[in-house]
Amino acid sequence: MFEVKNGNRVLRFEGRILAHATSYRDNSPRWIEFDLYKTELGTYVLSRVGVSRVYHSSVCSLVARYGLHEAHSADLSYTAVACPECKPELGDPFVFPETARYWTLTSEEPEAILDALYKEDHNGARYLTKVAERLLQTAAAHDADIDMVYRFEYIQ
Repeated sequence: MFEVKNGNRVLRFEGRILAHATSYRDNSPRWIEFDLYKTELGTYVLSRVGVSRVYHSSVCSLVARYGLHEAHSADLSYTAVACPECKPELGDPFVFPETARYWTLTSEEPEAILDALYKEDHNGARYLTKVAERLLQTAAAHDADIDMVYRFEYIQ
């Protein structure tokens, strides 16, 4: 039984994991983690988690933008990283830590998984990030349908 989050919702399913990939590097303040599953009935489940160790002061513009909530600074992990923009002080009794952001896509079609992993640059060109490439390369080794849509692209 697997569980993945989509915002505040939890999706449960039976199946197998096809791939995991992360953009985490030593001392990274933020990174992305992807997992790709296939349910017993053949539905693909793509899970993305945005992970952060960054915390902010109450005056930071990102607090409202991200909807962050106040926390005691004493409760921060020793790996927490101060926002380089607002530069909260360690002596502040309250800070606003970023929280994990969960997103999930389910699809019967492997093409939808590939489409969800593509990003677009400022000129509208589509590309895959390195972490998405690693996820797809691993998944392609375990699933023929992912392999076909990943390795062979049809351009019109």
